[in-house]
Amino acid sequence: MSNKQECAFTSVAPYPKVRQLAHGLKNGDYASICRAADMMADGIRGMAAGRNCVLVPIPNHHGRAVYTKTLANEISRRTGIPTWDILSCRPHMPLHYAKKNDLKPEGIYLKLNLYRQVPEQFTPIVIDNVLDTGYTAGAAIKAVGHPNTMLAVLGHTKKHLTNKNFQFNQIPTNMEKKMQERSSDKKQSADSTKKQVKNKTDTPLVVYQRLKSKHPDALILMRNGDFYRSLNEDAQKLSDTLRIPAQKPKFKKDGELIAEFPHHALDVYLPKLIRAGYRVAIADMPAINQKQDKNQNQTDAMEKKTEKKKTKAKEAKVEKTENEAKKTETAKVDKAETKKNEKSVEQSADQKVHKPREPQMVTVNGEKVSHGHAFQSNQDPNKWYFTARLDGQQLRPQLMKPEDVKAYQERSTTVESLMQTYYPSKLAKKVTPEEYKADNKLSDGRVIDKMVVYKEHDEHRQDVGKYKLYTQVGELKMSRTMSKEDLNAYFDRVTTPSKLVEKNFGEQLHLASFYNQFKLEESVKEVRIAKSQQGDWTVSAKLADDRMTSKAVLSWHDKQALFTSKTATKEQLAARYLNTEIKEMSEKVSAKQAFKR
Repeated sequence: MSNKQECAFTSVAPYPKVRQLAHGLKNGDYASICRAADMMADGIRGMAAGRNCVLVPIPNHHGRAVYTKTLANEISRRTGIPTWDILSCRPHMPLHYAKKNDLKPEGIYLKLNLYRQVPEQFTPIVIDNVLDTGYTAGAAIKAVGHPNTMLAVLGHTKKHLTNKNFQFNQIPTNMEKKMQERSSDKKQSADSTKKQVKNKTDTPLVVYQRLKSKHPDALILMRNGDFYRSLNEDAQKLSDTLRIPAQKPKFKKDGELIAEFPHHALDVYLPKLIRAGYRVAIADMPAINQKQDKNQNQTDAMEKKTEKKKTKAKEAKVEKTENEAKKTETAKVDKAETKKNEKSVEQSADQKVHKPREPQMVTVNGEKVSHGHAFQSNQDPNKWYFTARLDGQQLRPQLMKPEDVKAYQERSTTVESLMQTYYPSKLAKKVTPEEYKADNKLSDGRVIDKMVVYKEHDEHRQDVGKYKLYTQVGELKMSRTMSKEDLNAYFDRVTTPSKLVEKNFGEQLHLASFYNQFKLEESVKEVRIAKSQQGDWTVSAKLADDRMTSKAVLSWHDKQALFTSKTATKEQLAARYLNTEIKEMSEKVSAKQAFKR
């Protein structure tokens, strides 16, 4: 318990009671968000009493706060506490998706970033929907980095009690306080009257002066029954700000000046006091009834009788305990010896059973692959997914091919082959940061001035939401959507800028490395480059049997590579445009010859 970081949190109710409202809140239903804000405002107001607080919404798995930000804004309208949207994170697998697939949340890479620091004079209150395992809330609290960070949620489960890194201490809400007070009123009615009679010196003025000495810069509000009241100079401030009357009290024990308002008006008046620049401290004060003075003698008599009964019972118990102590001493010695023997046996058994699991394979980079397995989808039984852990971090599950599923079920494949199929970039050798920065030259000697991988956010584009590669070489500026293979190679750092640029923009840059991949068929006798009547440059080939292929029109980049930069040959261009046609023509000839035979 001492190693855990403690964090106070408030919750409206356990998760089963607010399940439907929590689903509506997560789906972005505005009515559900407003209702949740009404229910959470009371607890947050109690947390923020006497403090300068800010509301910090937690981002979702897409990397930004959406419904939590709307919820925080609605709570801000009801409490007057400002909202600071200062958290973001890298997109990751949703936690509910991990639960459905029997994956632990600790395996999901979740790191939150902070846009700006929260000053020490402010207390951040992190806003979220449900506190379940506390994994997301813990990451947010760690990212905020403030020692007094608190948490406010709509509902909570009991799983947060088993969190290894955080100890979440719940602050009871006003509704829970009322339920506890009602249940304990019958049992503690006599004790409460005694305490109130004994503490007659704790008059409203004494309580106010004690609170004022602890919080000299705060405006003191004391709850007395159905009213909130303020005394002396704070009463004058309350009257001037809220425009409510301030009067002289009837008794001197109530101070020189008093101002009060009904308790249900706190939601309206508290934001006004905060906006006026006051720091407000709220305290509950037990009411003192005049009837208690009359019953003081009766309670004193009852106390004397109960004390006499207790002394007689204690004397009888002392004789019994002396005789029983001798018997229990011998029993304790025997139990201590047996416990020592049991512990030694348990420790030896644990050492035999708990052995570290060996990895299923080790990559070239020294990373350990474990928990590699395939699992069936809960929604579609025909779909299977493969996943594994790399140094303890869970990899995103990949949809398997039918032949790989069959091989996995028949145990005719291995984890190494499945890793090579579905996570090839994880097994490739990583490039060091020095090698990555140094490799910025193309094969023709030109330097890459800029290369950026970004996500398209323009909703008017067809590739919105996809990752794109942007590069600048000299005056040329180019961009295109990245393939899954290139994207994984970039994020896993197994490629370099020059390789990515040459692979994706080799045609636009007229590189010889791009055209070297095209090889002409052996059955070609001659290649012709000619200009058509329409003014287009075309390529055609003559086969060994003097047959001619069709004429293919060259693109602008191919003409530049052939005539200007001279990085492409006519044979390479013929192979690029005519290889498929040449294969079909040669196959037809071989089929005719076989038929004649």
